[in-house]
Amino acid sequence: MRLPIDRGWAWVVVTACTALFAISAGAGKCQGVIMVEVIDKFQGVYKPSSLLWVFMSTFIFDGLFGPLAGYLMLKIGHRWSAFLGLFSLVVGNIGLAYAPNIIAMIICHSIPTGFGYMLTSFVAIMASSPYFVEKKALAVGLTTTGSGIGAFAIPPILRGLFDAFGFSGALLIYGGFSVQFMCLAALLRPISYYTKKSKKLPTPAGELTDKEDGSGNVKDSTDQTAETDVDSPDTREIERAPSANIDTENKAKEKFTWRVILVPKMLMITMCSVVYMLGFSVTYTCIPAFARECGISDNLVSILMAVSGAIEIPCRIGNGWLADRKIITTTAQFAICVFLAGFFCLLCAIVSNLAGIILAIIGVSAVGSSVFSLEPLVFRELLGDSHVTSSLAMQAVPQCVSFAVSTLITGVIYDKTGSWRTVFYCISAIMMVSSTITWPYLFKNWYKRRQGTTPS
Repeated sequence: MRLPIDRGWAWVVVTACTALFAISAGAGKCQGVIMVEVIDKFQGVYKPSSLLWVFMSTFIFDGLFGPLAGYLMLKIGHRWSAFLGLFSLVVGNIGLAYAPNIIAMIICHSIPTGFGYMLTSFVAIMASSPYFVEKKALAVGLTTTGSGIGAFAIPPILRGLFDAFGFSGALLIYGGFSVQFMCLAALLRPISYYTKKSKKLPTPAGELTDKEDGSGNVKDSTDQTAETDVDSPDTREIERAPSANIDTENKAKEKFTWRVILVPKMLMITMCSVVYMLGFSVTYTCIPAFARECGISDNLVSILMAVSGAIEIPCRIGNGWLADRKIITTTAQFAICVFLAGFFCLLCAIVSNLAGIILAIIGVSAVGSSVFSLEPLVFRELLGDSHVTSSLAMQAVPQCVSFAVSTLITGVIYDKTGSWRTVFYCISAIMMVSSTITWPYLFKNWYKRRQGTTPS
């Protein structure tokens, strides 16, 4: 059966991946809405800075589970990995609904939810890759718009559930809502569905039938080109894009390796991402709290968070489209988005009112979130297709340090100053500084192009 490269079922897979990214990465941006309810529930029992650890530890465990998620995805496949990730998200929501203290919330909510976020979002990003060649970046961009769709749809849903059913009831219903996404995970058809398995005819030793070639592969009676691998694409697709890097065989043979972290280009992007996450990781959690400080109602904040999702959708698609056009390198595009995200958060701290909150939402949604949709494309550009899975998984581990340190710094700054505005000054500076890590590499490549030599 012909492999649907850049067409047909490939777009069904993208649609399913988009929904899975909405319930994982998109729901992750709604932690601030849930945190406000947790603060109200435990008011007078725990400080807000202490409760912040419950939600930031979710993202810490998210990163720690990165290598395990990468291994599982290569071992059991995209479909079963998605089922397991969604089940973990349901367990996390139920655990938070009845957790009586911080320790219970971390054990029953943060750990399973972190694992579910990592595994589900990892599957969503990687599952469509074998189906695309010419439109690979656009497919990733479309998939990651799920983050914006989730940020757009989930806050109003959560707000309505909390108002109608209370804290525990809302989380139970939300957990049941997450279960329904397993139907979409079932659409992640494995690539082997479209390929033919070779069957050897019983022959005396050393003899070949008229349907076998010298390597023992069975020839198709209607095609003189033999299939040499179960997961190799149709010959007509290879002829259609001879220069393209069709990675179906590599995906089948790819093995997880931690050594990719030692590659200099991988270290550069990882360092940039780790420093960037020191600031970005607390933005969505702190924006609702900062809005309260500015005198903005919780309902308006929920609407603004929903608007952030609407802004993010076209911007992620636009970044994917731009990456496919190759007007600039994907690495340069990545560095620009990192810097602009910090700049918009700086404007938020300076203005410090409703307009400032809107600027922060525009910044983190339009360009800040696009950083994560560009990461797999950057690794593909710098390291090749065969190392994307290992790179994303290993990069998640040092990001745990960012989540832990950023949570500690945020809590200390707020406890000392009592001002979320000061927090935003700090995180904006960190994000802008992180982009400078890639500047030497970008400048060196730009200079080599000017000199007419091949960039490294």
